[in-house]
Amino acid sequence: MTAMQSKSETLGVLMIGFSPVVRHGLQAILAEDKNIDVIEDASSGTEALHKIKLARNMGRPVKVVLTESRNGKIDGVQATRIIKDEFPDIAVLVLTENINDTYVIDAIHAGAGGYIFLQDMTPDILLQSIHRVVEGGMQMKTELLHIAVENLIQNGRKTLAERTAEAAHLTEREVDVLRLMGNGDSNKIIADTLSISIDTAKKHVHNVVEKMQARSRTHAAIIAAQAGIVGNAITPGIITFQSELNTAA
Repeated sequence: MTAMQSKSETLGVLMIGFSPVVRHGLQAILAEDKNIDVIEDASSGTEALHKIKLARNMGRPVKVVLTESRNGKIDGVQATRIIKDEFPDIAVLVLTENINDTYVIDAIHAGAGGYIFLQDMTPDILLQSIHRVVEGGMQMKTELLHIAVENLIQNGRKTLAERTAEAAHLTEREVDVLRLMGNGDSNKIIADTLSISIDTAKKHVHNVVEKMQARSRTHAAIIAAQAGIVGNAITPGIITFQSELNTAA
């Protein structure tokens, strides 16, 4: 288990729509991390908003939401969109069983910070992934990034020229930050690489996401890859694979 989070900082995690068996398993794993505060789970995105607000009022702010891409009771894409619309600073992690799940792609476009395959998940992978997205890193495999870029193009979203024009509004430093975001680097790694403070790195990331009209830093990296702004963003292996999380910063 990684120790990315400060010992004095509590990390609130809320779950949406999991079956009782999966939910109990996740709760048992989360309980292993003393810095994680497991918030009462919700059955829908709308209920999640209510519970997030209640938890915040009680001094237990939610930092991460876990949801499935889609099951009989919950549409994780819609839940992600609802949460990110009202709480853009909350990270959403999608759990899925299928790499070809188009709902995962849609969830990333809706603002999800990444995904985890249930079949590959271990307690360490789950806990490290949660800390990683809170620190500003991305959690996705390169093949999904390829699919996401193709999805943007095929569905008639903003063209390469339009995305490039948007990127022209980025400062030179913001372009540097965007390239590091495309590598899946956390705020701390961005700060260390560019010799700036973490607060300054966070500010640059916020500005980049806003200027790229993206819903999350992961979405911004996908847009940048589509526009060719981040040339290495879709090079195999550049985004941290789940199996490599134990060595990632």
